[in-house]
Amino acid sequence: MTTATSVTCPACSFEQDDAGDSCVRCGVIFAKVRSGPPPPRPSIPLPIDLSLIEDGVAGKPWKMIGVGLVVAVIAHLLPFTRFILSPLVTLLHEFGHAVAAWLLGCPAIPSFDFVYGGGVTHHKYFQLPLGIAIGGAWVWLGWTFRRNPRTLSLIVVCAAAWLVAISSEWRREVVISSMGHGGELILAGVLLYMALAGVGWRMPEIERPLGAFAAFFVQIQTMHFAWQLRNDASFLDWYREGKGGAMMNDLEVIALDLKIWTGWALDIEQVAGWLLAFSLVPVGAALVLFVFRERVNGFARSLLRLEPDRVSYPSGS
Repeated sequence: MTTATSVTCPACSFEQDDAGDSCVRCGVIFAKVRSGPPPPRPSIPLPIDLSLIEDGVAGKPWKMIGVGLVVAVIAHLLPFTRFILSPLVTLLHEFGHAVAAWLLGCPAIPSFDFVYGGGVTHHKYFQLPLGIAIGGAWVWLGWTFRRNPRTLSLIVVCAAAWLVAISSEWRREVVISSMGHGGELILAGVLLYMALAGVGWRMPEIERPLGAFAAFFVQIQTMHFAWQLRNDASFLDWYREGKGGAMMNDLEVIALDLKIWTGWALDIEQVAGWLLAFSLVPVGAALVLFVFRERVNGFARSLLRLEPDRVSYPSGS
């Protein structure tokens, strides 16, 4: 029972007869506990808008890619910077070759070519066990998404195209050769979309403008390469020499294979024209995907579902 001269500690509930300023057991000061927590410190308005720091350049993606385009054009016009940055294009080029080769059952290793310049991807002949493993992956994907008709249809179409490409040596060679310059442009489109949408970066304020610059530089480099093949006779003669006369370059391989196996009379200039036309597709696709990204994201989420959404309707009374 609490007397007139006793005090109960509000912290540890210890009752003491001496009504001092603090608890003799836990040492808490009564005045501080009874007064409650200190009032919050008033916030001081900052002289800058925090949204600018949080979003970086996210609020102005079109301005950002415009700057990236201008810098890429300047970098390509200057011979020194074009030479310094050309390994970036080579890296994406050989990576495209290697990925296509592995997907078609041909183990490959990309590398730089320090003798003749550029790069070279060495790939082995078709390996049946690797082809069977990739085919099994298609079957597994089809089985996994068997209850989602939209995704299953897409998987069947892709698997059929893969089967057509892998079933013939010359078709494998055409696809692998095409995915050098094709890989450059596709990866450039991916980089541009990432820069626009702000996805996949650890430091967006720095990496997004660099991604836009790299995407445009690769596209400009590829377009200039294709234009030279069509309009510069000396450059075309140099390209026909290949790698020291022992290895043909990609566009010549494509033209020769199509001529031999399909009877389609093509030359390097015509294939370069296809490349020039295709060079606009990935970057254009990246811009369209960004503009309609909400619909695209919804469509992508629907593809990743194991089964479609079920719509239930209320039963009539």
